[in-house]
Amino acid sequence: MRNEYRTGPIYRAGLIVSGGMCAGLGIAILVAQAFHRIPDAQLLPAGVSTPPAAALGFAACGLALMGIGLWFPRITSVLAMVTLSMVVALVAERAFGQGPRVEALIAANLGVGDWSGVAPNTVAVLLCGTAALLLRHTYQWFESRLGVIAILGSIIFAIGVVSCMGYMTGVPTYVWQSRAPMSFLSAICSCVLGLGIIMSACRYSDLAESGMPRWSNLVVCAGALTINLSTGVAYLCKDGQTWKPAEVIGLMPMMIVCGLLSALAARQVSRNGASVS
Repeated sequence: MRNEYRTGPIYRAGLIVSGGMCAGLGIAILVAQAFHRIPDAQLLPAGVSTPPAAALGFAACGLALMGIGLWFPRITSVLAMVTLSMVVALVAERAFGQGPRVEALIAANLGVGDWSGVAPNTVAVLLCGTAALLLRHTYQWFESRLGVIAILGSIIFAIGVVSCMGYMTGVPTYVWQSRAPMSFLSAICSCVLGLGIIMSACRYSDLAESGMPRWSNLVVCAGALTINLSTGVAYLCKDGQTWKPAEVIGLMPMMIVCGLLSALAARQVSRNGASVS
């Protein structure tokens, strides 16, 4: 079956809403910090403020996602490329120990005196998000590229889910590096951005007989594995030594379900591959 454009107001509205929520949260954080307000640090007892660079990245990714729904490919490409350049600069600064120049420049332009560095899981989300948005607007469409875009969206969504669960249960699963936790609003933006990217890949799809995209099992498997891997990375962090056994037990159902989902999805993928061959 050839690739077909899945028309309808639901997909377009979903992209616009998810992109608008992500961009709106990012812009609201930037405006609040410009007026010396910290909106997200007071939401939860363990909440931390969202770094200005992270808020700017989510705002740009959200606007780029809206550009997909409104069919402005140039706007999507430009915003994704600018955000990717910022994220690559952040990674390079940390790798070579030359930073944080980009974060300090953004904070200085907003007049923010007290700010924290971008969390590693936030950097991973923005890197995957910009890569998916850039892949989204290339000229030739084929099934493998759509699967990669959806898998990247699933990874983004999974990282956001793990961080949100950490804030809800009190277990610091949102900390991949000591003294650099992911903020609660960054976790929400990650969930929204991931869902929007998955939905953008569903607009063009080679459907299976069940009516689902052929890469749907891969997306489920990648998301479930990412949830468990993200939790494991947070546990191996230095702050993992402070995890209380009673709190860890609360995460076990999520990890067990994700393990079963990943195993079932991987089995289905192998079956489909065997039937095709």
